[in-house]
Amino acid sequence: MADRASKGIALETGGSMIPLPLNLVALIIAYLDQPSDLARICRTCRVFHYMTLPSLYANVSLRSYDYIRYSQRDGRPEGCGMASPFSMGLNGLVSRNVAGYVKRFKVLGEWKEHEAEDYSNVGRVTDGSMMLSILIRVAIEKMLVLDSFSWELNTKMLPTVWQGLAQRVTLTHLTIRFPSLRHPRPITLVPPIPSLRSIKIYDIDPLCYADDVSLLFLEAKKLEDLKLIWSPRMRDAREPSVSLSTFFGKLIAAEHNLPVKRTVIKNLYTLESQPCNEVLDNSTLEEVTFVNSIGGAADDAGTAFFERGWRASIEQFPKLKMLRTNKITRSQSEFLGSIKGLERLYLIGPQRRSRGYNGAGDGSESDSTPFLNSPASSTNSPSNDYTTHNLKDEYLEAITKNHGKTLRHLLLMPQWRLSPDDIALIVRQCPNLEQLGLGVEYANFMNFRLLVPFLSRLTAIRLLDNPDDKAFADKMKELANERSHEQQIEGVSNHQEWKIKWVGIGDLLFEVGEMELQFGPEDGPKGAWRRSVWRRPLEAAKQVEIFGMDSLEV
Repeated sequence: MADRASKGIALETGGSMIPLPLNLVALIIAYLDQPSDLARICRTCRVFHYMTLPSLYANVSLRSYDYIRYSQRDGRPEGCGMASPFSMGLNGLVSRNVAGYVKRFKVLGEWKEHEAEDYSNVGRVTDGSMMLSILIRVAIEKMLVLDSFSWELNTKMLPTVWQGLAQRVTLTHLTIRFPSLRHPRPITLVPPIPSLRSIKIYDIDPLCYADDVSLLFLEAKKLEDLKLIWSPRMRDAREPSVSLSTFFGKLIAAEHNLPVKRTVIKNLYTLESQPCNEVLDNSTLEEVTFVNSIGGAADDAGTAFFERGWRASIEQFPKLKMLRTNKITRSQSEFLGSIKGLERLYLIGPQRRSRGYNGAGDGSESDSTPFLNSPASSTNSPSNDYTTHNLKDEYLEAITKNHGKTLRHLLLMPQWRLSPDDIALIVRQCPNLEQLGLGVEYANFMNFRLLVPFLSRLTAIRLLDNPDDKAFADKMKELANERSHEQQIEGVSNHQEWKIKWVGIGDLLFEVGEMELQFGPEDGPKGAWRRSVWRRPLEAAKQVEIFGMDSLEV
């Protein structure tokens, strides 16, 4: 097989087929991303085996299940005759010479701990969890080019794994998800990993596992992405158990700032407040996301992490390009009025379903009662949201005056029902908008249609429901049943300058096609050039920011 791959393949006609050069074979293999395709090529011949093996093992993801799964093909248990696929995958990484190819390693799922309560009562870790950590550390030590590691198992990562990660000088991306179940585990002083460029920590709960990560942040001199997501349990219970010194104490004492470009903070509830410029280097910040983490118009002062940071001067945020938040405050509007150059602004509206603590620890959707100061609770009490409406003019003035020339994406609060003058102000001051989401009343709907053509770069537009009044949504759904929306969009989009591909009207989504020659009953024998409009589910536009960013998911 190897000779045939290198010298050519003889044909029955007497000629021969010249094989592809190896550099072209390598280029083709680089476009394959399905493990099944890569595995088949590995089994083709010896040359292809050695060329494809690094791509096959570059991205390894092992999922554990706390129950026995059965094959849908023959009904047999997975791993029948040996062990679970998770265990056999670890065995392959430890016992074979393939771990050296791994660049991205991820473990996730449910790890079943037997007699965990009994072991916890005597101050011991279960043998199964300890053996798991030892095997993963051995595998990590053999991954000489490891670039990314993700721990998303429902059991705590033990110190032995941290020690293995600290030895990997190639590691740049780290993702850790803490479990939501409380079982006593050793408290870890997380060692420094200076090579890290991205740190993502999910479901942080100091009463579950109080690991000290201050050294990790102190030595993260190359950090560019920081994502910290706390469990919503503390916010639900109004429990001020979070101490920011656990994370940034050594950093502040050393008077060092994290040089991050992108930061995400979610579900932070603390009575402690550190100014932004004591933790982050504001001169490098480009994208900032706060979800349920700063006091909003209807909130108390209990969530004040970067509250003083909003009062910073323009010189402190020279590179800020994106801001995304679900809370609005007067100090935040003043902050928007003190800086310039924003390109993307997303103000997340109230979500349709309440988001409470459901045991998952990530603030995901649940059917529980919404907790205080959450977007869901404010939605149910329109009378308590008067400050949100009053802030509309302040925000619009700051946005149009300071960011109008540079703004490309703009998503406003759905409670703000814009008047014709407000819409005209946005169209006049923000000529470079590519995506726009705002709320208008049905009475102003025609005026809005007349102004949209002046935004020549617009590719996506969204008209938001009013969470306090369903009249607009009901009227739009009534028109949808008559296919009026498709007809109206077709009517206004049939000119060459039209660039809008997505139109959202409340819960309705429409995709606009390219201009094409169509032959309908009313078009005549020569046909007519026009665009087709299709009704789509909302999930179809998740890649469009004004749709995808309007959620509490981060």
